[in-house]
Amino acid sequence: MRVLILEGLCAALLLAGCASLHHYQLGDIDASRGELKPFEIQVDETGLDTQEAMEVGKAFVASDSGKQRMGDAQAIIALFQFGYVTGDPTFDDDWADGLLAKVLDRCPSGRITGLSVVRESMDYPVVSGEIVTLKGYCIP
Repeated sequence: MRVLILEGLCAALLLAGCASLHHYQLGDIDASRGELKPFEIQVDETGLDTQEAMEVGKAFVASDSGKQRMGDAQAIIALFQFGYVTGDPTFDDDWADGLLAKVLDRCPSGRITGLSVVRESMDYPVVSGEIVTLKGYCIP
């Protein structure tokens, strides 16, 4: 019976999630210089809520010394996590830095119009997905 309850709890936690839009920006579209070529680029990274992860872990540890070690591990992991304040800390704080190179790969002329930028996160228990999406049109 206990196994069924734990399986049900885990399934409920995995299915519960929430999406949050943090930033949206849209530029003007200039179609006066010929046919426009649309492009879309998306980058993402996984974030981790160490507080929540350790609380879940402590529920499965019976001894007080084990719970203390979980707390110590949480403090150490938190020291090495840096991320955007719009979501959980990520393990890689420069995950969105390559966007400009990706835009220039799609649009070698570097002339872009109608650029929209969306920054969002998908939050689940313990983990989150940090997402940036760029859409625009390349002017040939």
